Amino acid sequence: MMGNRVRGTAPADEDLGGGSWSFGERLLSFRGREGLTQRELAERAGVSVRVLRDIEHGRVHRPQTRTVRLLARVLGLDADTARQLAPPAREAVRPGNERLHIGILGPLSVRYRGVETHVHAAKVRRLLALLAVRYPEAAGLGEITHALWPKDPPRSYQNLVHTYVSQARRVLLLPGDEAQAPAPSFLARTHTGYVLELERDQVDLTQFQDLWARARQAHGAGDAEAAHELAERAYGCWRGPLLAGEPLLPHHPAAMAAARQRVESLLLYTDLSLQVRRPERVLGALRGATEEEPLHEGLQARLMLVLASCGEQREALRIYSEVARRLDRELGVQPGDELRRAHLRILHQELPWPRTGPAAAWAAFDAPPAPRPAAPPPRPRPSQTPAASTGFVGRTAELKRLDRLLLPTGEQVGQVPAVLVTGFPGVGKTALAVRWAHRVRDRFPDGQLYVDLHGYADRRPLHPQEALASFLRALGVPDGELPRSLDEAANLYRTLLSDRRMLIVLDNAREESQIRPLVPGAAGCAVLVTGRDTLPGLVARDGVPRLDLDVLGEDEAITLLARLLRSGRVDAEPLAARALNRQCGGLPLAIRLLAARLEEHPRVGIAQLCVELQEAGAFRELPVENDDLFTAVHAAFELSYVSLPEPLRRWFRLFARTEGRLVSGYAMADLAGTTPLEATRALRRLVGVSLLRECAPNRFSLPAPLLRYARRLALREDAQCPLRSV
Repeated sequence: MMGNRVRGTAPADEDLGGGSWSFGERLLSFRGREGLTQRELAERAGVSVRVLRDIEHGRVHRPQTRTVRLLARVLGLDADTARQLAPPAREAVRPGNERLHIGILGPLSVRYRGVETHVHAAKVRRLLALLAVRYPEAAGLGEITHALWPKDPPRSYQNLVHTYVSQARRVLLLPGDEAQAPAPSFLARTHTGYVLELERDQVDLTQFQDLWARARQAHGAGDAEAAHELAERAYGCWRGPLLAGEPLLPHHPAAMAAARQRVESLLLYTDLSLQVRRPERVLGALRGATEEEPLHEGLQARLMLVLASCGEQREALRIYSEVARRLDRELGVQPGDELRRAHLRILHQELPWPRTGPAAAWAAFDAPPAPRPAAPPPRPRPSQTPAASTGFVGRTAELKRLDRLLLPTGEQVGQVPAVLVTGFPGVGKTALAVRWAHRVRDRFPDGQLYVDLHGYADRRPLHPQEALASFLRALGVPDGELPRSLDEAANLYRTLLSDRRMLIVLDNAREESQIRPLVPGAAGCAVLVTGRDTLPGLVARDGVPRLDLDVLGEDEAITLLARLLRSGRVDAEPLAARALNRQCGGLPLAIRLLAARLEEHPRVGIAQLCVELQEAGAFRELPVENDDLFTAVHAAFELSYVSLPEPLRRWFRLFARTEGRLVSGYAMADLAGTTPLEATRALRRLVGVSLLRECAPNRFSLPAPLLRYARRLALREDAQCPLRSV
């Protein structure tokens, strides 16, 4: 554990008895005079480090007289000074303390009218702690059973649970009223378990959460003073680690979430203390937190800044060196951006200085010079667009249309240019977007942002807040300053882009909710979205035009094949190349896979490959897993197919009974045994997810690879229904 050595001057004797310094601050100052760490003072006095830490952080207001005497002896204090060091007598109970209060932000505490009720039974303590952690929600019977007996509950566990609930109700009675009936108003039965029936300020966890929420709200509104006061009150709810002394429940998901909130609240409290120039107010809390989590870089960076702001630059720089050594020794990594930036700020003296406070007395140096104004650092210019694909051909008309839609002349005041590119899986939507982004790089001098939203991928779709966090980091926002709500992150994102000209590429979108928070508010930016779904809400509500990308024409497909092979093989076998393209249906992904097969076997001719595919009955009878050539193509189709509800899947498989070209809604209705109106509606829903194309009014078609995929599905899932053509 890191040392916690404090150096400085002790307060004047006349200040010891005054009300301006707390007991913990007086003790901390005397320890600083002697140059002792917490561990050194605790060991010499014969007390625990935790007790000493709690005293200095204000969590113990009246320690035992014996503890004060031992500490005073080690610190070399005479009897009069030791008496002044001791805290005043216990305050009278205030009227506001008359209600029941349950505390878990530290050891379990049950107080009524300011009187602590000791809960001796371990199972009852654990039950009350669980109910307080879950408050205001109910704890289920299964959850209670697991908390009380983590491994093997006894056979009579249900009766025992009722027994412990009855004992817990007695604990929650008014002192002196134990003879009365249990008070169900405090601990009530639900249809699934039990719940505490208290006000939110009667449980310290929810009291903390409410204060922290108000602090964040005030901070978002720009009221730093109010936010600082609320953050200080919120963190003051913590008396120590959550449920200290109860080793099982701190691993409960709700308890772990509360522990994370404690750290996050301290980070905000520290930032606000620096902002309002009161860093000394948070110093004690930071010291304790960094001792509990010595490798948390955010906490260590803020401790350095607070120490330096209180005049202890040497101690702050020592902490940086010690943290750097520890990170290298234990994790094999170097300090991150947050620690390095804090280190540079201290070296350059770019810090706020405290206005008043006891920490100013600890400074071992002369007052530092006024912070020199620093030139604002250059704004990041992200360039996240991936490299363009090799062998890109054609798409001239589509590129020109993107120019017209996304490079306006300025007459559209306040409107952000945006385009949605849709099309079949593997048709080249991403390739088109990336190619256009590289063509117009000079039109967006402030950079380009790119994110794959994983709308159709093996992993879950990316949440817009995750995408915003990635963008904000690219725009220079440190991790510790990232907003924690989607709305706040979107507002900061729009603010940072308000005077910039940037291109934002949102690839592989699935839902409108993924896109809207990522659209900036500045008309100088442009947004290019790709996806398989037509997203009618985005088009209708937000006025985003849609560019529907079709398969390649025959000449373009042959050109792509020739560029991928690069050996004159297409010129040597032009007719075979056209036959091979018919197998691909103009789909760029299929063309690239066939080209890869030919490149892998340079002695196999194009015509020979066509014959092999024909003789093997490719794409028709063989199951998908036995044909490695088109596994990747079918995997791309599969991501769209499995996302459909079963009725739409059946309509897609029905298309396997057609020739795939100019199929009418009437013909499909005949196949399905339904009405033409119902058939047309279902087919247009398939068009909406890019698994079908309406090439003429009420005339639908599929490219060859998709049709073959539909036939494989039909063979696999509808084997009892023989195929027939229409």
